[in-house]
Amino acid sequence: MSSGGAETYSFKPGEVYLFGSNLPHGFKTEGRMEADDMVPGTRRISVFFNRNVFESLFEQNPETSSIKNLLDNASLGYKLSVGNSQEILSKIRRLRNKDDFDKVLELLDILDSISQDDQGDYLSAYGEVGTDLIDEDIHMINEVFAYTEANFQERISLADVAGHFKMTPPTFSRFFKSRTQKTYIQFLIELRITKACEFIRAGTHNTTESCFNSGFTNISSFHRHFKSIKGMTPTEYKTRVSSNFN
Repeated sequence: MSSGGAETYSFKPGEVYLFGSNLPHGFKTEGRMEADDMVPGTRRISVFFNRNVFESLFEQNPETSSIKNLLDNASLGYKLSVGNSQEILSKIRRLRNKDDFDKVLELLDILDSISQDDQGDYLSAYGEVGTDLIDEDIHMINEVFAYTEANFQERISLADVAGHFKMTPPTFSRFFKSRTQKTYIQFLIELRITKACEFIRAGTHNTTESCFNSGFTNISSFHRHFKSIKGMTPTEYKTRVSSNFN
């Protein structure tokens, strides 16, 4: 991280945030200069956990892919939508009353609920690069995510998305890579594989239909990217998902 220190955010009652381990952060109330100078009567609930304890679960259970993707992107910081914050906050409050094993299950349920929240906002995107993100950058990254989510089934070239945001392809590529630690095409492929997995899990598409409905135009390319990202073929994924529900 750069020498600029932790990101500082203003907050409102009932808001819920998720931060990765490489994103130092703090909160401040309006009119207060210090991040930890809380107004009397306010309190903050923090839940700390090591994602490494879940790695074997992610590897052996494809249905947890949405949680894995959520934690993979946690270094960006995520603010839950207002509509989902209260439900998640209630679950977080229940954690303290859970025994050890039930506490892990409740945490997984919380993470799964957060992963299904598609109305929240990413807060930052400097990751390991150390670039201090300004509001305009955050807004732009959110716009790119939203644009891609809405158009992943269509043919999207780098020139298309760059033109949509009134940038040249090289300028857009540098902007996106410096703030997300991956190329736009890599991000697009990962999103399409995630969508293909959702189609397969829903049972409404076979693997070929999942390929084309998630935006791929070539079966062999789909299989290659799927195995690279998921560690198995689409058919193996479908078999594993089906066996878990039988």
